[in-house]
Amino acid sequence: MDSTGLETRHVSVHYARASWRHKGHYKRRFPKLSALCEVRSHLILSAVVDRGPKPDVVEFPATLQGALKRHRLRTLLGDAGYESESIHVLCREHLGIRSIFPTTRRGRPSGDGRPPAVHTKYRRALDRKFPKKTYGQRWQIEAAFSMLKRLLGSALRRRKTWALNREVLLRVITHNLMIIRHVISCFQQSISVPGFPAKVVSVPEKTATPTAGSRQE
Repeated sequence: MDSTGLETRHVSVHYARASWRHKGHYKRRFPKLSALCEVRSHLILSAVVDRGPKPDVVEFPATLQGALKRHRLRTLLGDAGYESESIHVLCREHLGIRSIFPTTRRGRPSGDGRPPAVHTKYRRALDRKFPKKTYGQRWQIEAAFSMLKRLLGSALRRRKTWALNREVLLRVITHNLMIIRHVISCFQQSISVPGFPAKVVSVPEKTATPTAGSRQE
């Protein structure tokens, strides 16, 4: 799970920095897409459109609830923006999901200069033994966002809030349809490869029903 920002105008970064009319454009509020994707297929299971900048935990409940309606989750990966003991409790104790977020050290350091201690149960467990190999798959959501922006663009065309939200969701649906179409195309090509064992189905011939007076052997 992660979030990304989208542009509301077709303005390059260089032009925004050079032109006085567009100075501060990237500091204002922008459409924010929070999404949860499946790591193997890059299919987006849930998408929530909001306005940024805003903490990621705000969209967390709606994004997770939308994904659970479509797919059963066993492990949930996210960056430090979702790191919270209450989220760990919700995922692990109530939903049966293994939540993995990097633990952040909060508060002032101790008098000897050591970082502040982690006291809560799940945050302390992850801080002591963090599953780095499993967490390495978190970058798959970044790949999904890259695919979405490279193939469909990062700048939106609409202006009204409801129209912007609808356009973002339509791009997410299009992203999923493109992946499904690619998978079907690869499957069809694999069947036509020379030497690929084709499945032969034998259909029994239809026999005529004997009529009265006909000779049967």
